[in-house]
Amino acid sequence: MLLQFQRGHSDSVASNPGGALAQAIVDTVREPLLVLDQDLCVVAASRSFYLTFGARPQDTEGRLLFALGNGHWDIPQLRAALESVAFRGKTIEAFEVDRFFPSVGRRVMLLNARTIYRPHGKIQQILLAIEDVTDRVVLERVNAAAYDRIAMLMQELTHRVKNSLQSMASMVKIEGHGQESGEAKAALERVSDRIGALGLLYAKLSNSDTAEAVSAATYLEDLCRDLVASAQSEGARFVLKTDIENELLPTDQAIAIGLILNELVTNVLKYAFPSETKGTVIVTLKRTAGELRLTVADNGSGIDKKRVDSGLGGRLVEGFAQQLGGKVERESGEHGTIVHLILPGKGLVEASANS
Repeated sequence: MLLQFQRGHSDSVASNPGGALAQAIVDTVREPLLVLDQDLCVVAASRSFYLTFGARPQDTEGRLLFALGNGHWDIPQLRAALESVAFRGKTIEAFEVDRFFPSVGRRVMLLNARTIYRPHGKIQQILLAIEDVTDRVVLERVNAAAYDRIAMLMQELTHRVKNSLQSMASMVKIEGHGQESGEAKAALERVSDRIGALGLLYAKLSNSDTAEAVSAATYLEDLCRDLVASAQSEGARFVLKTDIENELLPTDQAIAIGLILNELVTNVLKYAFPSETKGTVIVTLKRTAGELRLTVADNGSGIDKKRVDSGLGGRLVEGFAQQLGGKVERESGEHGTIVHLILPGKGLVEASANS
């Protein structure tokens, strides 16, 4: 349908019934709508436009768009865009205008414009639709500010937890140094290492963009390196080899996996090489069909079967594995030990990897 308007609201209704019909159709549109001529003067405006911007027909029709409202529509970018519509037949889609209007305050609008052609391909008029998205934009900005605030608070919380855990680990280690009993000293060192593993996790979280998940590649690798570095001495040198995939682990799972890895690597460093001055520790994390597999291997002398499952560390490993819905498998011989933590492929771990 070709809508035809004549400039001047009252004259067009009286002398041009077709124009009156066109005006009635435009007035049914809920969003503000302007009809412009090729010179970008207002031919007609919808009822919604007058209500939204507190304008009057006598102050609107026949005037240049950029002169309306004391020049509040005079935006260089908008002028250039509309000239491209008028003279080159282009269209405008979702052109954003963020302005203060004295009659209605600050408004954020999305403008769409296109031409209506006369027969034989000559430009007749331009339809300019105005979508008021102020409320939506304000809500989005409020939500974004709230999200940033929560993210900042979470980062601060993880930073404080990290510092508290590091302080606790240091105090426990100092207490262990003051023990005369070798067993008590070793037990406190193990407790300090466990707290340190948690502290490292929160250190990673405090430096990341989220407190909900952590990269396995950075967290687990750094945990292994810290454990091996603390065990190095003049009489014992260990080589660490890692191949850890860049899985994104939810924080609760990362805690359990980190504590399991802490126990397994610590066991290797303390017990795998009883008469050797050097050894190799290999840690891998791989995703295969249906499962995520964490493997800790060494080239030591094998597991002492009387010790392997009797200590607190072994019980912690089994308990955390069950908590994750996984299982622990061990292979040991005279050429070393391999321990696998096998986690199901379906669940939070897999979901996080695919997110």
